[in-house]
Amino acid sequence: MINGNHSRGGDGRKTRGSSRRTFLAAVGSAAAVTTAGCLGGGGGGGSNEPIRYLSDRGDSKDVMDEIIAEFEEETDHTVEMIYTAKGTSSDAEMQKMVAAGNPPDLLFDTSTDAYRLQRDGVLAPVTGAVQDNDLPDPVNVGGESYFAAAMVEPLMGWYRNDVYSEMPASWSEWIEAAGEVSANESMEGYVIQSGQTNNADTQMTQYLWQNDVEIYGGPSDGIEVRLDDGDNRQAAVETFEWVQSMAEHSPNGSGWAWGDAIGALQQENAAAIASVGGLPILTIQANRPDLVENLSPMPFPVPSGAAQDKWWSYMEGHLVRNDGQNTEGAQAFVDFFTSSSRFFDFVLSAPLFQFPPTREQLDAPEVTENEVIQQHPDVMNLVRDNWDAFTSVLATGDDGAPNIVAADAYSEQLFGQAADQLLVGGLTPDETADWLADQLRGLQ
Repeated sequence: MINGNHSRGGDGRKTRGSSRRTFLAAVGSAAAVTTAGCLGGGGGGGSNEPIRYLSDRGDSKDVMDEIIAEFEEETDHTVEMIYTAKGTSSDAEMQKMVAAGNPPDLLFDTSTDAYRLQRDGVLAPVTGAVQDNDLPDPVNVGGESYFAAAMVEPLMGWYRNDVYSEMPASWSEWIEAAGEVSANESMEGYVIQSGQTNNADTQMTQYLWQNDVEIYGGPSDGIEVRLDDGDNRQAAVETFEWVQSMAEHSPNGSGWAWGDAIGALQQENAAAIASVGGLPILTIQANRPDLVENLSPMPFPVPSGAAQDKWWSYMEGHLVRNDGQNTEGAQAFVDFFTSSSRFFDFVLSAPLFQFPPTREQLDAPEVTENEVIQQHPDVMNLVRDNWDAFTSVLATGDDGAPNIVAADAYSEQLFGQAADQLLVGGLTPDETADWLADQLRGLQ
């Protein structure tokens, strides 16, 4: 069951603004534009002032305009949309507004960013919206919810079904099969990414999860790094050994972002990659439609005999600042959003890539009857079959408690950096595990 995370999961402040925009730019979506507006000063709480709503979702502007019109018709509130400009992150724009004394009331952002802002004491709760709509609750602190999910975006692998006669499953099977592809085909067998990118970071974290490495433990206010403790360290070393072996059958993926891996698949330089949901399909459909029928989705490789217990899923949605000019109005909009008649249109603006946040919504006719989704039943089957394993990098404290160390580690992309230390910097798998553990402890 999705109980955390953006995400996109994790979803780092450092590259958050560009990552989502890069995803949709890759499939031809319109670039976000800044909407000018009067930014008056304010005092939060209840107010008749416009709700200032900051979002990087300019690609969904038409749908958002209709949702906002519906909200304004049913309430006494008005909404002033402020879209981030191309190349500007939501966080950077928010900080500019705060510095100018005009903080936004409402943000569309990730669960990890929500937890950081909650830690900073600038968020108002959206508990009613979470409870009224049975939403996942990844940022629950002291019984109050500070993030209302609008969509989830699970990681997913893709492979060439015309190159691999069948999908390898275990780590050892992947090493053998990818090696055969690299040796006998005009492409590499698999893409291993490394470096300070979201793609590399999520990939490396997921590989550790696949080998049952308990990276963290403890309550939210006492997170411990357990990566290098006893059996965890041994499993982490084994994981980095496998990564090192797989990298022998991969192009040099140091510094690769999401689009780079998709490009390798599209250009037939690699036969398998890790990505987010159906993003590769959406991208390749627009550029190389002849390849689409040769692509199949897959879970991440697992060690022999292991099960798919945890599956990284990004999560994006709404959070409300407590220092804007209409906090109560912003909370009302968050509560309204999921029940809007255009909610599914918003989520399905990128079908196969983003999915609604609840299992009930996933099975709704608006989703199941979507034309693009119906063309790729294998994607939906994979999502449904693994729904209960979807989780977040946030939910890595004891009993899924939100974990600020994990959020900060994703922001710094330490797991991707660890892979670079291994594959580029020359550390051994043992040294890489210890390097990563030291870096994580530096965030405590």
